[in-house]
Amino acid sequence: MITRRDFLRLAGVAGVAAAVPGEAWSAKGEGKPNIVVILADDMGIDSVSALNDKCGIPTPHLNALLKQGMHFSDAHSGSAVCSPTRYGVLTGRYSWRSSLKRGIVGKWKPPLIEKDRLTLPQMLKNTGYNTACIGKWHLGWNWAKKGGGFTTNLKDIDFSKTTQGGPTGRGFDYYFGDDVPNWPPFVWIENGKTQGIPDTQLSFAKHYHSNNGIGAKGWDLAAVLPKITAKSVEYIKQNAPKKKPFFLFFPMTSPHSPIAPAKEFQGKSGINAYADFLMETDWCVGQITKALADSGAADNTLLIFTTDNGTSPICKFDELRAKNTDLQNHWRGMKADAFEGGHRVPFIARWPGRIKGGTKSDQIISLVDIMATCADAAGVKLPESAGEDSVNLMPTLKGKTTNTPLHQAVICHSASGVFVVRKGKWKLQFSAGSGGWSNPKDRAAQKQGLPKWQLYDLSADPKETKNQINNHPEKVKELTAILRGFIEKGRSTPGAPKKNHNGAIWWPGLPWKQAK
Repeated sequence: MITRRDFLRLAGVAGVAAAVPGEAWSAKGEGKPNIVVILADDMGIDSVSALNDKCGIPTPHLNALLKQGMHFSDAHSGSAVCSPTRYGVLTGRYSWRSSLKRGIVGKWKPPLIEKDRLTLPQMLKNTGYNTACIGKWHLGWNWAKKGGGFTTNLKDIDFSKTTQGGPTGRGFDYYFGDDVPNWPPFVWIENGKTQGIPDTQLSFAKHYHSNNGIGAKGWDLAAVLPKITAKSVEYIKQNAPKKKPFFLFFPMTSPHSPIAPAKEFQGKSGINAYADFLMETDWCVGQITKALADSGAADNTLLIFTTDNGTSPICKFDELRAKNTDLQNHWRGMKADAFEGGHRVPFIARWPGRIKGGTKSDQIISLVDIMATCADAAGVKLPESAGEDSVNLMPTLKGKTTNTPLHQAVICHSASGVFVVRKGKWKLQFSAGSGGWSNPKDRAAQKQGLPKWQLYDLSADPKETKNQINNHPEKVKELTAILRGFIEKGRSTPGAPKKNHNGAIWWPGLPWKQAK
């Protein structure tokens, strides 16, 4: 039987994902596994109770996943905040290579993912998958302008028209969700169309930690998470019986603010509203695994659970600790930080019969690796022009052990754009302070006369308490050179050099510059 790779070679098709050698190709994608990626929001690794004996918040469904699959103990989001990590998950490319060097995609802003870039859903769609995104987007839209064109000015938006450049413009066949749960417009969006016109100024109780703004009358913040979960379950049940495989990306709205647990979970933890919301988050994961089991799709589905960055201080760390719950038990920092707590995240993969349950890998990985991993699972090969930073985790997931690191180094960055280079036990952080919200903040650290950079041996000092920057100049030089090489080459994986957005380059201690 002719393989897809042979077919593409004979047809002279360039830049198209090809099947692995020996795999029979089907235009319908028959025989390929379903893929589900769950991306929780603002939830560090210490929030999974089986991974933290001081968690204090039960997460039985995530604990079950740990027993059924493999957990990576050293997984990192590309950024310590939302949008950049999402860009990396869907493109296999660090977001600082895009136009977004720091911060997040702001309100009413245009799409961050470049129109001509191959995305994870488009790659899978090209090989026969039905693709859906249900939940939070936060990667920008082209909002329709009154009279034609697009606009970033709320007053000029025509909500009766279809919004472009969102999920269905970046490889998804279907989208349902809201843009950002605590930002306007507070309205459901389905395939680029708002479900009703957001024409009411809404104000929410402060305990929800939500912004106010334009939305649909009667919008219920506590109903958002149950709704997108129910939609995801419905999608699985509808697509599981079909021969065509499906890819579901479920970017959750929790436990990000607004802290709005459903009625059934309010007060359930006995700790605080955030703990209730985290319990609901875990329950929603259980609804997805139940839907896969009930529909008979579990055994033929690669399921990945991870999160976009560390835990937000909106959880009230001190209040949690007063009730014997420490979500900073193992790692320093929080969401937005260059410290470990900002970007070290849970990463669990389950695929019955392929991934041995109850296993763990200590390999250092990044969420940008999801793209190459899903490509392998689907039997396709990434073209050299895509997924420039994505490394295939599938051999490790299937039990192959090696002393060779999967990455030469993994790069993360904070909310303010501070870089982190991680190689082996060493971590180099290009800031005097946290790079984010923890103390000392960068300016305060500089005023205190702290060294401008930080170097930590995480094997001996996981809480990052002893800066080794003056003790290992050779390690600083090595890690700085790796970062410089990654930036200059436009990629961190083998292949032809690529350009960052507008040819931008950066050297530690200097602002972004344009390459000459």
